[in-house]
Amino acid sequence: MNLDLLPLGWVHFIASMVALAVGALVLVRPKGTPVHKLRGRIYVVAILVTSITALGIFRTGAFFFAHWFAIAALIATVAGITAAHFKTPRPGWIHVHLTCMLVSLYILIGGGVNEVFLRVNFLRRLIPNLDSPVVGITHFVVMIFFAGLIAYFNAATLIRLRNMGRASALGGKNGSTEPIL
Repeated sequence: MNLDLLPLGWVHFIASMVALAVGALVLVRPKGTPVHKLRGRIYVVAILVTSITALGIFRTGAFFFAHWFAIAALIATVAGITAAHFKTPRPGWIHVHLTCMLVSLYILIGGGVNEVFLRVNFLRRLIPNLDSPVVGITHFVVMIFFAGLIAYFNAATLIRLRNMGRASALGGKNGSTEPIL
């Protein structure tokens, strides 16, 4: 494994690992709880650091597709936390939040796929470059997985909100407006 990184690369790598670990916990644990909110804040800070540091890493010496994905992750993350914080748009903020946060995690994992194929010697020998069909198939599988997660979480939330009734969903239990998945 090649981890020959400059200091900015190490900050990027560590923030990426924190975002990946905390993002996975947020994904599999109950939503809307105080612990979810704390983990969510940690994830947001880690993904913002990951995305901002990515903008300063120039492997090819030029602004390229990875930088655009960093910008997309920043936009998705900010949109997701804004939706949750301000509960806007009012009727569907939870769906915006879920989708945006899953998109930011997808972008993180997609970048990780490229890095693994670039840095793990065994995998690097399997592919001539990142345009290899093996890399493309791996990205396709990750994309399908996240499309499924987005559909699942949004459908589960919609079903839960319908079961709770529209009036109680807006007021929630104990004044909360966040359904627990």
